[in-house]
Amino acid sequence: MKRLIYIIIGVAPLLFASCGPQAEAEDLVEEFMEQNMREGLKPSSVHFTDIDSTHAMTDSIVVNLRQLARQAKRYRPDLKYAPDQPFKKLMVTRVRYELDDKEVSDTYYLDMALTRVVAFKEN
Repeated sequence: MKRLIYIIIGVAPLLFASCGPQAEAEDLVEEFMEQNMREGLKPSSVHFTDIDSTHAMTDSIVVNLRQLARQAKRYRPDLKYAPDQPFKKLMVTRVRYELDDKEVSDTYYLDMALTRVVAFKEN
C-alpha cells in the first residue's frame, strides 16, 4: 500500500506539468497547423521549443507577417486568425517538423492567454 502511495506522489507532478502553458501552446499551434496547412500536407516528428514571451512585436510587424504568410509554401493563402485585439507582448515558440522527408520549421506568435495564434512565419 505504501508503495502505491509513493508511486502516485511521484507521478502526480508529471501529470500536472503536462497540462501547463507549454502543452496549451503546443495544442494551439498543432490545431492551427491542421486547419491551415495546404491540402494533403501532414507534418510528422513535430518538436517545439519552450514558449517564451517577447516584447519585440508591434502591430505593424504582425500585419507584415500576416501578409507574408499569404505567400507561404506550406499554408493556404486564406489563413484564419482570431479577431485582432491589442497586445503589449506575445508568447513565441518555434516548431520543427518533417514534411515529405524534409525538416522545416516555423515560428509562432501567440497571445499571452494562449488562446489564439496572432501571427507566424515560415523559417
